[in-house]
Amino acid sequence: MHLEAALIHRLKDRLPAHVRVLSAADLDGVAEGSQPTPAVHVIYYGDRPLEVNSNGHTARIEQTWLVVAAVRNVRGPRTGQDAREDGLVLMGQVRHALMGWLPEGASTPLKLAAAPRPGYSAGFQYLPTAFTVETIIHGDPA
Repeated sequence: MHLEAALIHRLKDRLPAHVRVLSAADLDGVAEGSQPTPAVHVIYYGDRPLEVNSNGHTARIEQTWLVVAAVRNVRGPRTGQDAREDGLVLMGQVRHALMGWLPEGASTPLKLAAAPRPGYSAGFQYLPTAFTVETIIHGDPA
């Protein structure tokens, strides 16, 4: 989970100053209507082991992170077209900031991965981008 802070820091450095960068903890309990926008939400989406050494104390894992562009635009609420256009701009900025970046503590650069479908609700557009990254974890053999 140490990559969450690195992702948030990178996005804060690379995105326009008016865009909020939020963790899942920042969003806990926030009602949709009161969430800040424009924003990107950094969400841990799980991991899978790629390789575990024979003694089980070291593993190479692939983590998946979602970065969700969240915008609100109430023009054209029926189709969501205006909100989608705003969100696509922010999504492009996120991808530009993270694709191919090698965070400290990672074994590989971030790679674009399959993401969940976008969502739209009452003027809010959510456009997720998924990234995978490999890391090495160590257990305590004692």
